Amino acid sequence: MPKHHFVIENKSQVDGNIHTSYSWDSQGRIHGSGLTTKNHATLEDEFIAYIYDSLCWLDTWNPSTCMRCSGLNNYGITVIKEQDVLLKFHQLIQAWIDLFSHAADPIVLTGSYCFDGEERKGYYEKLVYNRVELINELHKLANMAKYAEKNGKCIVHLEYESIEKVPD
Repeated sequence: MPKHHFVIENKSQVDGNIHTSYSWDSQGRIHGSGLTTKNHATLEDEFIAYIYDSLCWLDTWNPSTCMRCSGLNNYGITVIKEQDVLLKFHQLIQAWIDLFSHAADPIVLTGSYCFDGEERKGYYEKLVYNRVELINELHKLANMAKYAEKNGKCIVHLEYESIEKVPD
């Protein structure tokens, strides 16, 4: 299952080869110099798809193409670097935290429309998340955005499936 990783970086360190600073193990966990639980957050691809429309409100940068874009690059690297955009990112994630804090546990969301292979019946995938774990990861991401905004850093987003996997 694809994962979306978010890390805090120095703006001067970010270029088209930023992905070479990180590696992934066979469980999909990210590794990098100085990477800690405080400067790294991970969200599942299906969850990012669920909140994707709101993330498209962010003005971002794709270091692979050196082009401005909106939202997250689904199949690669995205950088969120301007202070006002980092603040907006913090506010958007905080709004999702506020919304999900009213949900029952587990949080059940409606995912993609799928087809049953044999009967060709359509159905919506159900996404199930532990409420505390999801909200904690979102809090971590919101705190990272706030820290980056206040300290002149940036957030780098890396989608795991698009990066070459490094063996253990």
